[in-house]
Amino acid sequence: MAVFAIPNPKKNLSVDFPIEKVRQGVKNISLINQKYRFSSSNEIFNQYTYESYEFLSLGVYIDINLNSINENKTEIAVEIRRKLGTFNESHEVTHANNHITNIVNYIAQLVSMSSDDNIKLKSSQTQNAKVKTQGLKDKNLAAILAFLLGGLGIHRFYLGQPILGILYLIFCWTFIPLCLSVIDFSFSFLCHKIDLI
Repeated sequence: MAVFAIPNPKKNLSVDFPIEKVRQGVKNISLINQKYRFSSSNEIFNQYTYESYEFLSLGVYIDINLNSINENKTEIAVEIRRKLGTFNESHEVTHANNHITNIVNYIAQLVSMSSDDNIKLKSSQTQNAKVKTQGLKDKNLAAILAFLLGGLGIHRFYLGQPILGILYLIFCWTFIPLCLSVIDFSFSFLCHKIDLI
């Protein structure tokens, strides 16, 4: 741990729902917000890990641990940890606390849903799969444009960000847009948002 590291933000709470219902809610967080991607789980110990990518960072892991207090009460522990390094700035902890708030709200929303609502939510995700695939193809082309013509901001025009594209063009002689496009290209691969085939 670093000398000036801030401990990982954590939150523990108890809910009046059986562990099975809470477990199903935790497993479906990605259905509500795709920013949180399922990373791993240990069903035996009721541990679930999600990941979220952040701008200018490799992102964070969200660890969720469930513990059955009795048959109708469950303890939920949420901890945010950085993928690389530790929290050492107050604004990083603020972002982590926002993640905790979001995760707790999503769990509450999913747990309070009926099983019919859960089925509808899953089926709507299946129906939107084709749209997501098209979005991935667009991200692929944007990444290629960032790599080849990023210094001119062509990828920004393609992504529907004309103001950024114009700024890239205006400052292309400084090579700053070229550096930014390399970051854009690298960041798109780190976030697993594109899928080159």
